[in-house]
Amino acid sequence: MSATPRILVVDGNEDRAAETATVLTDLGADADIEIAESDDEALSAIGRAVPDCVVSEQELGERTGLELLETIRAVHGRVPVVLCTAMGSERVAERAVAADVDGYVRRETGDWEDRLRERVDACLDADSGTDRLKERALDEAPVGITIADANAPDMPLVYVNESFERLTGYEREFAIGRNCRFLQGEDSDPEAIQAMRDAIEAQESESVELVNYTKDGERFWNRVDIAPVRNSAGEVTHYVGFQTDVTDRVDAERTAEHRAAMLDTERAGLEHLLDRVNGVVQETTRALVESTTRAGIERNVTELLADTDPYTCAWIGEPDLADDSIRPSAIVGGSSDDDALELSRSDGPVARAIETGEVQVATVEELSTAAWHEARTDGQFEMLAAIPLVYRDARYGVLTVYTSDAEALDEREAAILAALGRMVATAVSAAETRRTLTADDIVELSFHVDDPAVFFVDVAQQADATLSYAGSVYRDDDTLGMFFTVESDDPDAVVAIAEEHDDVAAAKVITRNEGISLVEFSIGSSGLLSTLAEYGGDVTDIEASPETTTVEVELPREANARTVVDNVEQAFEGVSLGAYRERQRAATTKQEFIAALEDELTDRQLTALQRAYFGDFFEWPRPTSGDDLAESMGIARSTYHQHLRAAERKLVGEFFDRP
Repeated sequence: MSATPRILVVDGNEDRAAETATVLTDLGADADIEIAESDDEALSAIGRAVPDCVVSEQELGERTGLELLETIRAVHGRVPVVLCTAMGSERVAERAVAADVDGYVRRETGDWEDRLRERVDACLDADSGTDRLKERALDEAPVGITIADANAPDMPLVYVNESFERLTGYEREFAIGRNCRFLQGEDSDPEAIQAMRDAIEAQESESVELVNYTKDGERFWNRVDIAPVRNSAGEVTHYVGFQTDVTDRVDAERTAEHRAAMLDTERAGLEHLLDRVNGVVQETTRALVESTTRAGIERNVTELLADTDPYTCAWIGEPDLADDSIRPSAIVGGSSDDDALELSRSDGPVARAIETGEVQVATVEELSTAAWHEARTDGQFEMLAAIPLVYRDARYGVLTVYTSDAEALDEREAAILAALGRMVATAVSAAETRRTLTADDIVELSFHVDDPAVFFVDVAQQADATLSYAGSVYRDDDTLGMFFTVESDDPDAVVAIAEEHDDVAAAKVITRNEGISLVEFSIGSSGLLSTLAEYGGDVTDIEASPETTTVEVELPREANARTVVDNVEQAFEGVSLGAYRERQRAATTKQEFIAALEDELTDRQLTALQRAYFGDFFEWPRPTSGDDLAESMGIARSTYHQHLRAAERKLVGEFFDRP
């Protein structure tokens, strides 16, 4: 080694390369450390003067660190190379060992700086020896590594690393000198074991997965990769094995297979059950296929059931969220009037079917609301069945059928009705989806929110501030940027409180104007707003004060508002429905205009335009400068203006070029 050691750091990330160089300066004040930002720069630097050690990141753009190592060794011979990577994995570790790297360090470990200095110091120390460096790399690899003597009787292990000890529970002293079969047990796959034996006999590589056992007798799925190691004469002297615990993946795959088998069994059973039904399901299926609207589906299904023995009357209805009641929207074999069944005051089969999502059967004697049901039907009945119309998480009301046969609604018939209910709900869902795409009617829901788990409630209460929703934008990293005007004399305190909340990844003040500021909150993919978005809810307004908070949500008329309300109220303790309104959407198609414009804009252009608008950049005098807006996006001022001008040009073009 030269008096002044030369170390070449290869990393395209400027900050990370500088950090690596700083760590290595502790090796000695006289160390000459050079940084190359690419593999080409590295090869040029080595061509000028071969360094005493190369420290390389794995991901270098078009070439990897291991590929760079191969080129260096091919051109310059034995140059010590340490792979120090932020992108480590089991596969990278295996390839590093195979490539004969002098050191392997993963940055995400807590003591990576010390281990990097140790590896480089060992490379610079001529007395340490390359073999010791290799052994350290093997010892600290994240996968279990074993080496067996191919020429000794029964191929005993001559080396196991620390990961193998942690994986199996067997100490190195126990494993050395034994064949690796001590990991096998009664559930170990004989075919996998034979495949490894055949590969060893043929002096070839093999990869299998089989059950092995730890020292404590616990089963685990082990992915075993074995490969021959040859000497300079091409003779196999050893076998190296890589062992990885894949129990979680195998269990997940088997669970998925089991579930698929159960679904296949259930589907086969259902098909067999439907095959035994004489007419009703077949006729209903045809009626559902022929119906294109929800009203048509309800009318056809009730007609078919009322005309099919043993049923005398059938009706379908959907609960009214405003007063928690239900009345038939389609009925055959009876009549409907304005007298609704109050669900909140009833524990009868209709209310239970809606609540539980399961078919409910009751006799007339069991009905506390018998008078209401008798008023619906034209003739006498002895029993009724209430069938919930449920498709996935969406609830489309209940189908109720009546019969004068006291023994008709047995377990078999209930199963048939349950299947029929799922069929009807599926057809209604398809019809609702078609209507949703072209719906002009919308539903407005107003929620009262008093749950500190919702970030704007927590911020308003803790900061004694008032927050008003101003708009939002989705980003490439799946976060949601939400803009609020904040009435507070200390917007920085609002930001500090918000950043302590679990749902807020970051917050920043965009503009400040005499007690009213514009603040942007970066929100993750959880919480109240994400739950509403999952069900198609469009948040139109949020008003949060220390005393009260309301959230206004807009849904297509056919989007099953009850399902949205039920799921939101169950997920958040302090959220309740305050108002339910239906109205006609304005004739102007603003949504189409916005959608067309957003298709034209890139994410950066849309973000630049929104921040300029919400930051009053288009006002005069401007309270916000281009520098401020560029800084809020983390880009240069010139780059920001390029995005903004491109967005403005597309916006104007969309306005004037539209037919």
